[in-house]
Amino acid sequence: MLNRRTFTSSILKSSAIAILPWPKPDFAQQSKAHRLQLAEEPPVEIPADFVGLGYEMSSVATKGLLSTSNHRYSELVRGLGAKGVLRVGGIVADYTRYMPHGTSVNEPKNTVITRANLEEFAAFLKTIGWKAIWSVNFAQGTMQQAIDEARAVSEALGYNLLALELGNEVENYGKGQPFRANPYIYENYRKEFDEWHAAIVQAVPGARFAGPDTAQSLEWVERMAKDAAGKIQLLTTHYYRNGQRRGSAEQLLTPDPRLDDALARMRAASKQSGIPWRMCEINSFSGGGLPGVSDSFIGSLWTLNTMLLLAQNGCSGVNMETGVNQLGFVSSYSPIQDDGKGVNSAGAPYYGMLAFVRAFAGCHQMLPLSSSNFAEGISAYVFGVQGKPRNVVIVNMSSADANISLADLGIRQASVLRLTAQGVDSKTAISFGGVEVDAAGHWKPKAEESVKKGSVLVSHMSAAVVRV
Repeated sequence: MLNRRTFTSSILKSSAIAILPWPKPDFAQQSKAHRLQLAEEPPVEIPADFVGLGYEMSSVATKGLLSTSNHRYSELVRGLGAKGVLRVGGIVADYTRYMPHGTSVNEPKNTVITRANLEEFAAFLKTIGWKAIWSVNFAQGTMQQAIDEARAVSEALGYNLLALELGNEVENYGKGQPFRANPYIYENYRKEFDEWHAAIVQAVPGARFAGPDTAQSLEWVERMAKDAAGKIQLLTTHYYRNGQRRGSAEQLLTPDPRLDDALARMRAASKQSGIPWRMCEINSFSGGGLPGVSDSFIGSLWTLNTMLLLAQNGCSGVNMETGVNQLGFVSSYSPIQDDGKGVNSAGAPYYGMLAFVRAFAGCHQMLPLSSSNFAEGISAYVFGVQGKPRNVVIVNMSSADANISLADLGIRQASVLRLTAQGVDSKTAISFGGVEVDAAGHWKPKAEESVKKGSVLVSHMSAAVVRV
């Protein structure tokens, strides 16, 4: 029998020559079923605005992008849920100025946000019904500029402003192209943060803050959780599986011990402090993703499985990075793609997000499962309502089909939406529920199967959403 490493290698080598057809489930082979059973643990509550997208600050300065006039884009975002969070910041926030009556500029290291940009963005948020996290320039801006920007953003966005961030990946401010004298340690940051926070709150009473918004430092998050003293309402950090140059398809198909550690520590910090935490910038590989992998069906499955894993571990939300990155091009990992001429479409990761949204619909909890004898690469998650199972997701990134029994969950009749593609490296012809997202940004399932006798077969390298 092929192990997953050998299977993955052989699939990828073959697909470099031709797209492989995706096998249909073999319903004749249902002799051994993996049984899903709930663990004797309390359910994990999931906020209604768990789903999110992340943008560089330059996206707000791009006229007509995050706009009510961009109907296709509005539909694509609304397709990811009635509630959600857009986070605007990224590295470009360190090179952004707010000039209310200036001329907007959307360059990676020279972005200018105007009052007109804010009004356009505010109208977009109201149209889609989502909120926003906004990052002010803590790297190179002055405190007074931050006050002016925070006041303007608060006035324009109003109720749709979830929180302000001071800076982006702040633990790196003393490294690389330094914004602070090296070493820039946590104590230096907290002193500055407290000063800016006090000044902004005085000018904008009731302002809420997210932070410390680190690239990788969990220690800074843990320390801030302990000594925030009501100054932080949301703990935030970032995650990428690896850098683009060190990335590979296999990394998206295998667990990451570093992420497991981060989830455990973030969950503990949140529980001890009572402050929710959000992965406010996340995607496959930093630097724009790995072309041919991040923008392929592997990216779809990785996105779905990672969002599920985060929800399972008490994360209050994720912001999948999308759009034009800090290097000035559209990232291959972007859930929403752009052809450079203003035409947007669903990228491969979008389908993973869409599957999550459909699985989460009508639920508010994730119910822990007891340990199973699943083969490596198979994951299962149960969404519920008031402690009762409602929807189930199975992600099969192994080399064999998986027969899953739902009988112990009390599920005997349900419908199934499958996440599939023509081949492992497919960038297009990816479907969920038997249909692709159309040119107008709409999606409606066509192939919703009926499941009877409480079991479902999930083909290798595919996923299934079972809805009661």
